[in-house]
Amino acid sequence: MQEPVVKTISVPCSQETAFNTFANDLNAWWPKDKHSVSAMGGEIAREVKFDAKQGGEITEVMHDGTETLWGSAREFSPHSKLSFAWHIGKSADEASFVDVTFEAAGDMTKVTLTHHGWEVFGDSAAAMREGYNNGWVHVFETCFAKACG
Repeated sequence: MQEPVVKTISVPCSQETAFNTFANDLNAWWPKDKHSVSAMGGEIAREVKFDAKQGGEITEVMHDGTETLWGSAREFSPHSKLSFAWHIGKSADEASFVDVTFEAAGDMTKVTLTHHGWEVFGDSAAAMREGYNNGWVHVFETCFAKACG
C-alpha cells in the first residue's frame, strides 16, 4: 500500500480567502500549460472550472473547446475542507482522492493537501504516487501559494 502524498503550506491570507482562492479561482492559479489533459498532448487548456459545491464537478475546457471531467467534490465545507475524487485524464472508476483542509493560524492559513487512494492504479500505484508527489509541488506549493500571496 502506498502512503498518501501530504503537502502542507502556510499562506499569507485568511482561511476564507485561501478556501475561496482554491475553490472559486481555480482557473486563475491552475497551471493549465503544464498540468492538464491538453498539456499531456502539448497544448494549453483554455480553462479549468470547479462548480464549487457538494458534488460539484472539476472540468477542463481543452485547447479545442471540448470538456473533460477531472473529478467531483465529495465534501464541500466552506472555509475548512474540500475533498474530491480525482481522475484527470482517466475514467471516474480510476479515481484517487484529494482532501484539502484550511486552518487559521494567526495572520496566516495552514493549508494541507492529502492525496490518497493509490490502490486504484494497481501495478502503476507507486509511479502514479511519485508523479503526483512531484506535481503537487508546482501546482499546490508554488502556484496556489502564490495566488494567496
